[in-house]
Amino acid sequence: MEFLEISEGILHGLKFLFWALATHLFHYRQNFYHWSLLLPLYTLYPLAAILLLAELYPVDWILTLLTINLVITIAAHLWGVYLHWDGVGKRVGGQNIHNHMVGPPVILPLIVVTVATIDLVRLLQGGF
Repeated sequence: MEFLEISEGILHGLKFLFWALATHLFHYRQNFYHWSLLLPLYTLYPLAAILLLAELYPVDWILTLLTINLVITIAAHLWGVYLHWDGVGKRVGGQNIHNHMVGPPVILPLIVVTVATIDLVRLLQGGF
């Protein structure tokens, strides 16, 4: 493996680790008042670890574990999109552009869903 390939793999895994840390801080700010605030942490931290492992050591059982975790992460973050959208309507005061700017960020779980879906497609096409 070349240095650039190894670097790309490590950065690929770190991307999810940094999203996990950012999500952790945002949800910690809300004092984890609801169990659903922990759900993205239970998917993103393991995903980052499994992805780093899969990038460096791509054996079948790790890739299967990665596939399962990606599907769970996508489902959990789609649920997060719904909860964020609903939270803007209930907690911030209605569905308008200002409330979406100050309320729970609907776009952030969508970004995770998009990138995890790209990774899942890459994995299913044999890109690892």
